Amino acid sequence: MDRITISTPAGPVSALQGGAGGRLHFAHATGMNAQVYARLLAPLAGSFAITASDARGHGLSGLPKDPAALNSWDDFASDLNNLLDVIDGGARWLLAGHSMGAAVSLLAASLRPERVAGLVLIDPAMLPFDVAALVRAGQAIPNPMADQAAKRRGLFPSRADARAAYHGRGVFRSWADADLDAYLAGGLVDIAEGAELACAPAFESATFRAVSPNIEPALHALRCPFILLAGEHGSTVQAAELAAFAAHPACLRAVRVPGTTHFLPLERPELVHDAIIEVSSSAAAR
Repeated sequence: MDRITISTPAGPVSALQGGAGGRLHFAHATGMNAQVYARLLAPLAGSFAITASDARGHGLSGLPKDPAALNSWDDFASDLNNLLDVIDGGARWLLAGHSMGAAVSLLAASLRPERVAGLVLIDPAMLPFDVAALVRAGQAIPNPMADQAAKRRGLFPSRADARAAYHGRGVFRSWADADLDAYLAGGLVDIAEGAELACAPAFESATFRAVSPNIEPALHALRCPFILLAGEHGSTVQAAELAAFAAHPACLRAVRVPGTTHFLPLERPELVHDAIIEVSSSAAAR
């Protein structure tokens, strides 16, 4: 896929585009970038016109990235809908995403249901619904992910030093070398002092703090077919929420995939391919 810059009302968006067919957008996880998923998406280019974009504050996005101005993941959903309008406002899109990207895709679909043909949600990041209800009522809750992200190292002497720091460690433990290299290619910026994370620790922390409490209302409003794939270990989808998605009348499948982690799209890409094709076929039959 080719990297392009797309002008939107909120500012320039950097994205990967390629393929031909029905419109498919893929949204990335918190702290990640579109390049991470290029290898995952490449086999689908014969069937879909694919766009994978960098969210504001991530990757090579030119959208505003002031952590203090990020209110909620609804901001990312609005950015996504603006982008889809610019690319092909008349199309009915298939939206897929991982972690935050899955949640943002769901929120975008709830805002513009007429333009979304189907959803593929890969380990969507969400608060347990009972906790989310407390947040909607104004109660503050601890956010250890945000606290941890704020402490991340943001600057390295070189790209090679960054790779050495990540290889085989933490969330990157299950990653193929090609996926780690893609993350670094799309997620580092060269500066005079070395290589800097494009998603600054302060912005990643703000993104975790902005997690949406509105996933349950968005799910209730959903009318298009969808599939949810959840990881077995370290998943952001708890048992009660998985059951709620599975019980939705538009759900084709909501399953926990044995032997996978939160990064199951990199671990089991063929399952993601199958889900996208299944949702696309179901949407076309309606």
